[in-house]
Amino acid sequence: MEREKVLFIYNPHAGKGTMKNKLSDVMEIFMRADFEVTVYATMKQQEATEIVRETGADYQRIICSGGDGTLHEVTYGLMELPEQQRPRCGYIPTGTVNDFATGIKLPKRILKAAEIAAGQASHAYDVGEMNGQYFTYVAAFGAFTAVSYETSQATKNMFGKTAYLLEGVSQLSSIKSVRVSVTTEDETWEEDCILGMITNAQSVGGLKLFKKKNVKLDDGYFDGIFVRTPKNPLELNMVMNYLLSGQPNQQIHLLHSTQVQIETEEEVAYTLDGENGGVHKKAVITNHKQAITYFHGL
Repeated sequence: MEREKVLFIYNPHAGKGTMKNKLSDVMEIFMRADFEVTVYATMKQQEATEIVRETGADYQRIICSGGDGTLHEVTYGLMELPEQQRPRCGYIPTGTVNDFATGIKLPKRILKAAEIAAGQASHAYDVGEMNGQYFTYVAAFGAFTAVSYETSQATKNMFGKTAYLLEGVSQLSSIKSVRVSVTTEDETWEEDCILGMITNAQSVGGLKLFKKKNVKLDDGYFDGIFVRTPKNPLELNMVMNYLLSGQPNQQIHLLHSTQVQIETEEEVAYTLDGENGGVHKKAVITNHKQAITYFHGL
């Protein structure tokens, strides 16, 4: 029987560089699965997207290891392949927070996650698109959203997800308010906000933003969170309570939609999966239902 051709892409700098020490053990897992493996270590940003775009269709399975940024790049590359040529995707999370990995029940231990990536349990999950750019689980602007690419790797390594929270909280009192107009298939409204987030995950930056268990990664819908600009210390406290507890209050506007259009009077900086998503006055965000098949935990 022909061996399964696998492309293994890993970011040697993700998290604390833990993959370097486990690489031999991970390759042994792949060899036991009788894979024919091509290994690629990324050295620069966007490299994973390029290699998947150029060679991804030659493989039956792509396995990537790194943080949410590495997965974002691989997902981007996969979405640029014709749907019938997209290989299934395994993910070995070695980053600081790994929100998407949490959503598909991947373990934190590298070798356990490698076993899943080399296994057969897989499912098709949704992928987002904003103005022609793809993302795995979140598109956002405002408070917290620049934290992941402005916080240094050394700080992330030392403090883990707390680094995101500390950096984000420090921005809250000085964050610029943005007048946004939001349109979905169900509603249109306008509001002053300090944070807008369209997500396909129960947690972002390690923060549990939804109490409800029915946030699904495969139903073709996004969940949106917009935080109204606090006008006094009481309202600021309500914002903090929501970010820490996930319990909505009157400072929070939630939505559930397949497509969201966000318009602002001036250009606003966005992040996609924690990566720099550029500046936009108008963001059209669409859900591609069950676009990529990922290997998942049980």
